[in-house]
This record gives sequence, structure tokens and C-alpha cells, in this order.
Amino acid sequence: MTATEITDWESRRPKRADARRNYDAVIEAARAAFARYGVDTSIDEIARSAGVGNATLYRHFPTRDELISAALAENMAAVHKRGTELAGADEPLTALREWLLATIAQISTYGGLPGSVLDAAGREGSLLGVTCDHMQETTRTLLARAQESGDIRPDVRMDEVFDLAAGIAWVVSRDRAAGPDRAARLLDLALDGVTTRD
Repeated sequence: MTATEITDWESRRPKRADARRNYDAVIEAARAAFARYGVDTSIDEIARSAGVGNATLYRHFPTRDELISAALAENMAAVHKRGTELAGADEPLTALREWLLATIAQISTYGGLPGSVLDAAGREGSLLGVTCDHMQETTRTLLARAQESGDIRPDVRMDEVFDLAAGIAWVVSRDRAAGPDRAARLLDLALDGVTTRD
């Protein structure tokens, strides 16, 4: 399954009106529950909040990863699009920084999501894992450009940069009062450690 298939939320919605209503109700309930309690919240409670039975929820979303992916789909589509645009930006270091801030914002959306993202990244076939693969590939592309331009040290690896972003996302997701300024400050401190110096 491609990243486009994952992020195209509309194409994944059922065609029948009643099934579509149930699908949308589950996603809305999941978003509310994830925002309030984090991604490890009870699936049974999500089904109850959506007004559907567990069987209906699992028919649409057989795994927690699939439900998380659906809850993130619309935002993730915008993040994917922005990553593609940044790959052609004139300033590689600025592009990498902007991408990492977008990644941090996306994976700090819900409590516990940074951990789920890192876990899913190592699971083959997971919908959330495929989403992570795309994020990592974009990170790899933008990091390579920043290294080729001489802005980032050549020994820095993609997985290290991605882990730094996930770590910052974890901090931000645990402190909702922190906001984007704290994420930007932490990212700038991290990037300061990997940029080349005159």
C-alpha cells in the first residue's frame, strides 16, 4: 500500500450511506478520545462513543494502527504534500528544519503517538508503519540535500534525525501548554549539534 492510498481518506470511506456514517462516527470519536486520553485509550469506549458495536468498529478498522492512521489521515495528507514541496526548496537547511517541525507537530498530535509511531516504523505491513516510512523517506531526502549543501555534518544519519524529532514530539505531547515555540526551540538546539561550523 502506498502513502497516497493511506492519506486519501475519502477513497477509504465506505460507499453505502449507513456504513459511511458509522465509519465517520468512529473516526470522530477516535479523534476526540485520542485528544483527551491518548492513542492507548480503550477501543471499546471509542465504539460506545461512536454509537456502534465493537464488531462494526473492527470491520472498518481491524487494528489500532489503522484507526490511528484514519484519525491522522487528513493532516498527514497535508504533511506529505508539504514534504514534497520542500524537497525542491532553495535553502536545504531551512527546508529540513521546516519539515522536522511539521513532523513534530504531526506526531505530537495525541498523547502516546510518538511512541506508537516509532513502534510502527519497525513493523512491516502496518498502516501506521507505511505512513512512518514516507515520513522517514522525506527526512532522508531533505537531510541528504542539507548534507550536500554543507549545512549538516556528513556523519549524521536519517534515523538519528528522525529519532530527535520523535523525542521532541514526545516532550511536546506530554506538555500541551508548551506549544510550537517550545518545539521550535528544542529543534533548534538539536540542529545546532549537527550543523557544520565555520
